[in-house]
Amino acid sequence: MAPKKVSKTRQKIHEMYEENELANLKANQTRARSFTVGTTTGGIIELGMRGDHASLWYLLQPVEAVEIIQQLAAGAGLEVALRPRQDFASWRSWDTSLPASVHWMGAAPWQLGEQQRAELEAAKAKNIKSIEESKEVYENEMNMKYDS
Repeated sequence: MAPKKVSKTRQKIHEMYEENELANLKANQTRARSFTVGTTTGGIIELGMRGDHASLWYLLQPVEAVEIIQQLAAGAGLEVALRPRQDFASWRSWDTSLPASVHWMGAAPWQLGEQQRAELEAAKAKNIKSIEESKEVYENEMNMKYDS
């Protein structure tokens, strides 16, 4: 029996399947098999991705890491409240001069009680007043400098 003749269209389909299979094999060579997070010196955060044939890493400033956390949360449909850890492992200093305590620092507005919200608003008003007073002093000094 003579071999069945394959149409040109069927040949193209077969070639496309082979091309896709080869592309998939190449993509798997560069696919990350594991993802790790670590720290380096000076508070820098290191992300590492290990693949079968290569590895990739990226160094982040703490603020970039927080942005990634927010992006991951948004992608998962979550809202994340962030605040500094209260232990020795907290490398970065945080502004703890806010009223009362900072146990609610980084909390979403709906996570604050009425008293905490009032304290925060009072602190903001005090800060704005202080900035305005500093600006006024600076403008007066500049006027005196240019008037003389």
